[in-house]
Amino acid sequence: MAGTKGTLTTSAALSTGTTTKTILQHTSPASVATVVKRASISFDGNSPTANKILVQIVRSATGGTGTSRSPVKVNASDSETIQSTGKENFSAEPSGGTVVFEELVHPQGGYTAPEEIKVKAGETLGFVVLAPAAVNCRARFLYDE
Repeated sequence: MAGTKGTLTTSAALSTGTTTKTILQHTSPASVATVVKRASISFDGNSPTANKILVQIVRSATGGTGTSRSPVKVNASDSETIQSTGKENFSAEPSGGTVVFEELVHPQGGYTAPEEIKVKAGETLGFVVLAPAAVNCRARFLYDE
């Protein structure tokens, strides 16, 4: 199934809140790894003097309660079925995990991971933010399965 390109996005602009919050989480299928080609998040803050948001990409956080989000195929003509799953907008945070990338981002800007990220079979990768003032954001994972 290698080479089937999928995308997982937030369903709408989601509030960061002002405590640590997982915005979007991608989970590879139990039987195959995925390669995240692009992980990006953007914010719609309106103050040029606002404090920066801590953005983390976290590998292997487990549990938590989020809304299910279905990835979609980028190329509709691919015959394979996307097996990855996703969650967004967590109300109970996942636990554990390892920070892969971390950056301070202005709330009028965005962040794109500097390189591809392999996500082992059954493993998760998530966007976690900590904002000093709530703003809305959108996140996206583009990956090969």
